[in-house]
Amino acid sequence: MNALVENQKAYLLSCQLPSGAFRLAPRRDQINPYFTNLALISLVRLGEGEAVRKHVDWYLHHVNERGYVNDYRLDGEREVDTGNADSEDSYHATLFSLLVEWLQLTGDTDWLRQRRDELAVLVQAVGRLQQKDGLTWAKHSYRVKYLMDNCEVAVGLEDAATLFAALGDDELSREARCRAEACRRGIAAMYSPARAAYAMYDRTYPAWRKWYPDVTSQAFPIVYGLAGPDAAYGLYERITAAFPHYDSFQTGDLYPWMVMGECARRMGDVSRVERMLQTAADLYIRGPRRPYWLIHETGRFLELMLAAGSSAA
Repeated sequence: MNALVENQKAYLLSCQLPSGAFRLAPRRDQINPYFTNLALISLVRLGEGEAVRKHVDWYLHHVNERGYVNDYRLDGEREVDTGNADSEDSYHATLFSLLVEWLQLTGDTDWLRQRRDELAVLVQAVGRLQQKDGLTWAKHSYRVKYLMDNCEVAVGLEDAATLFAALGDDELSREARCRAEACRRGIAAMYSPARAAYAMYDRTYPAWRKWYPDVTSQAFPIVYGLAGPDAAYGLYERITAAFPHYDSFQTGDLYPWMVMGECARRMGDVSRVERMLQTAADLYIRGPRRPYWLIHETGRFLELMLAAGSSAA
């Protein structure tokens, strides 16, 4: 296996705490469960099922009385609840997507069945955020329907349906699938043919000179397979026209946004994927921007490396 894949796998595993939680980077004191969910899909694909199981147990044990999970910070060895989360919809949705990967690796339905009631709480919590148009609010206290979040929710609820079907819980599986389909319809309604773009949130459309959240948001329907071929092609053409050198991180943002490499991969843009992997290794993993290299970026990097056959960088 490519030495850089092994290096980055070890980097991810070094972020796991005895409790099962993952800090954002080896020297960071933040614990972000959403970024962890995204990061650990790569560990599943590398066969590290036990590390993932420990994180899932931590996650389920930290669901609060309202049915959601907050971010935590480290105070010495103590994990302190910040009382806040970046979102409530995407946190649970991405956990379901992680669990589907884990189930494919382990086949351990017995372990999941023991947590069926806890997982049902998560579906119901996402359901409380879902509105008549199928879209979810980011949080009850922040009633904005983000395109990025909803792409994760649509796929996450489909994954929840797969999980509950594997557990023989047809009722919950049907509920999750119906909610996923409603979310998909809501996302489709966010697309404006006249603007050739999706609304970033509510009815606000992107300014194509602004990297985040404007341009990056348009990649998410591509990354999550929610844009039709014509829309995806048109969006990718506009993304690359607006930021032609995003693959070498010339975006005005110090964070790498490795998810954009997945967008390029989905669009068959092999040269951009390869350039992004090589530049990430030089600039972030071995270079001056290392402080901006967080676990979810590592996870996306590893996924792209694995998809490229571990030959890049």
